[in-house]
Amino acid sequence: MADVLSQKTVKTRKEHECFGCGRKFEKGSLLSRVTCVGEGQITTSYWCDTCNEYWNEHMDAEDLIGFGELKSCDEEVWESIRKKVEVEL
Repeated sequence: MADVLSQKTVKTRKEHECFGCGRKFEKGSLLSRVTCVGEGQITTSYWCDTCNEYWNEHMDAEDLIGFGELKSCDEEVWESIRKKVEVEL
């Protein structure tokens, strides 16, 4: 299990992929940058608003996923959140 060291929304300076869904986001996108420590390593990942919302509503802190797997946990619910979140942007 990893501990979150920091999480903040950033305007990206280059293209990044969301860790939760694997979608690519262009330079200048607003993404959450999450820095974690676990198993002797510090890692940084980027998360889109849709995956952040899905995680907050449907996942627990101790849940583990691999890159791009969050969307496939329940694709129908993820897609409904995406439609709601991305319309608000």
